[in-house]
Order: sequence, then C-alpha cells, then structure tokens
Amino acid sequence: MPNPPLEITWFYSAVTYHTSKSVGFSNTIVAKDLFQLLISCSCSCNRVKKIALLAPLLYVLYDTVCEFLRSGVCLSNEIRDLVEKVCDYLCICLGDRENGNEVDEGIVCFEELVGVWMVDRVGTCAKFKESLGVFFPIVSVEVEKTRRGIRDLAGIVLCEVFLLNLSLKFIGMRFVNEEFQKDARNWAIHTLKQFQNIEFLDLLLRILLEKRLVVTALLSSEDAVVLQKVLYDSLILVDHSFPSSGRWFQLPESYFRNLALLWSLVVDNAVQFAREICDQDRLTAYVNAFSESQLPTELLKWISIRAGTEENLSNPKLMTPTTLIRWLFVLEDQGLWVFDHDRLKFHAKAAICNSSEGKCMGDEEMDDSLDKTFPSAYFCTDKSPTDGDRKRKDRVKDTDIRGTPVKIVKHNVHESPNREKFLPFSDEDMEVMG
Repeated sequence: MPNPPLEITWFYSAVTYHTSKSVGFSNTIVAKDLFQLLISCSCSCNRVKKIALLAPLLYVLYDTVCEFLRSGVCLSNEIRDLVEKVCDYLCICLGDRENGNEVDEGIVCFEELVGVWMVDRVGTCAKFKESLGVFFPIVSVEVEKTRRGIRDLAGIVLCEVFLLNLSLKFIGMRFVNEEFQKDARNWAIHTLKQFQNIEFLDLLLRILLEKRLVVTALLSSEDAVVLQKVLYDSLILVDHSFPSSGRWFQLPESYFRNLALLWSLVVDNAVQFAREICDQDRLTAYVNAFSESQLPTELLKWISIRAGTEENLSNPKLMTPTTLIRWLFVLEDQGLWVFDHDRLKFHAKAAICNSSEGKCMGDEEMDDSLDKTFPSAYFCTDKSPTDGDRKRKDRVKDTDIRGTPVKIVKHNVHESPNREKFLPFSDEDMEVMG
C-alpha cells in the first residue's frame, strides 16, 4: 500500500513486535528488526511521517537500555550503534527538502494504538496517562500536554533520539574528563544544526524547564550534572549563525513569541543551575550570551509593534532573562497578552521567585517598578496550573492583545552591535515542517 496510514503501520508493526518477543528473540534483535520494518513501511511517506513512525522504536530502545542497566550487564555496542543509525536516518529525512511542505495530520485512535503496544504491560499501567508516560519515556512530562498530530509526534521522536543518544555517551565511561565533555558538546551542537524542526526545538526547551530530565535516571548524579552542562552550553553559548533578524518574522507569530519566551526561561534555568554548582564562569557566560543575543531585542521589537507604540524604548543596561520576564509581567498587567499558556506563566513566575535568592547583574533595576505592581507572593507560589486550567487556556485563540493597546514602559529596540551572537538555532533557514 503506497503511503499507508500511520495507524495501520503501527498496528501491523506492534503485532510483529509482540510475535518476535514471544518466540524468544533478544531485545536487541527485536529492536533492529523493528527499525527495518518501520523504514520499509515508510518508503513512500513524506519526511515528517517517516520520523513520526519511529516513535514505537524509541519506546523499545529505551526499555532495552533500562533492561541492560537493571541486569548489571554492560550496554551492548549493538544498541549504541543502532541509536546512532536512527539519528543518522533522521538527519537524512530532515535533509529531504524536496518533500518538505506536508500538511499536518491528526492521529486516529491514538489511545488505542498506544494500548496495542502496551498490551504486555496490562495491570502495570492502569490509566492512559501512565501508558503514555511509558510509551514516551524520555519526554513523558511534556507529551501529555501536546497535540496528537504527525508533526508533534515527529518532534517527540527527534527529541527522544537526541536525548537518548547523548545520554548513552556517558554510560560505561569510568571518568568523564574535559575531552569527553568537549566531544559530547560538539556532537550536541552538530545534531542541533541537523535537527531543524520547530516542534523539536519547542519540546526540547520545554523539557529543559523541568527540574529533572528523565534520561538522567540512566546516569550517575555526577554525569547528570555534566549532561546538563552540555545541553545548556549547546543551546546558549554557541553561535548557530542565525544572523538575519527578518527570519524570526517568517515564523508564525505565536511560534516566534513562544520560542523566544521558552529560550529566555531556559537561559534563566541555566543561570540558576550554574549558581547551584558554584560555577561563576559559566553563570557569567550564560548572562552575557543572553544579553548579547538578538533574541531579546527582537522580542522587544515584536512587543512594541503589537502594542501599537512607535516610541523609542530604552532597555536595561544589561538585559538578563529575569529583567525581561519581570518586564513582560508588567506588560501583561497593563493588558498585553504575552503568555499563551498557564504553565509557561508558571515557569516564568518561578524564575522570578528563584532569582530573588541570588540576583544577577541587571536584575536590581527592575525591582522597584515591579514591586509596586506585584507583591512577592504573586511569584513565589508552588501551585502549578491544573490540567483543566491549561485546557481552558489552550482553547483561547491566539489573539495576542486583550483590550486596547497599552502604554509601555520605555525600552530600546534599536539594533545591538552584538545582535548576531549566541543564537540557539541552526545556520539554515528555520522552517515549520508540515
């Protein structure tokens, strides 16, 4: 069947997978055969669908890695090689630009399909939410909040492969030295340049907002810290050559705003992380990378346009994630819609609350104006948005402005001489797949 529906391919491959396991094939062989089967079934599919189809394979691979670690057996090189091959295959799919303008598709009977793959776990996963967390183990925290489209599924697969492959580089290492860290960082940077996908970047940034990455369960506490360093360095400190500010506005407006906000929050997390591990050099580097990036400038410019003001605005002498986030809350209070989702706002409030324990340069000058608008208790709350709150918020259309245009405190949106540095994107044109 040319270009078979994802549902048919998943059901057929699930039956084949369970049959192979029942006759006693090793997990490694089953994983290899599943990879080949999914590739053969997707030959006539577009590139996004080819990637999305591999979601069950990542479930099998992660389960296999966990089984090796539980048994105390050294991780097989065959599994490492297979994960590398999956990563290479995804790069090939993403490089197929001749077939890149796909229309997103929904997935029919998604819950039932996951149930087919999880049939051997009946009794251990009583609810669909639990099954979803097992089926998408590496990104389980964020998956339940995403839509169920092909493009979203492709982003999940890319994120799982990226994090699993990076984590496997640590397993079996007796000593993680500087040379290893450099190699791991270079691999992460190279892969980020290859994985040009908005859904992937959005999900990766959201995962980095969580207090703990799921994949760190595979590592020692010391290696988990190094993994965090590698991820933050790769996303923040590296010039990914995205110099043309006009490319931001080629993205849909909501994509641009959310990615800009997410990256700002991730940088703030990185600053807090560097402070916790007493790495002053890294902390300073993260703050400088943010202040010298064109991203805050472009976000301020977007806000001034949306608010309908043509005044020249003056920003703090040194822009930090905290000063930007504080300013955005002032604007929201005045009527400008900045945060689309309650959970994004929750993370932003947490960033402000955490920063009060140890301010970075540039944070102080926003304190007085903010404290007049919000009491400290507004930010320092442990209450996370409920699913119901989030669903109600998600149903609101992306209208961006509530009420009439607002008068904004003055900030400078003129071009910065350092605007081309430290951008967390690849050197190719960023595009929305599908």
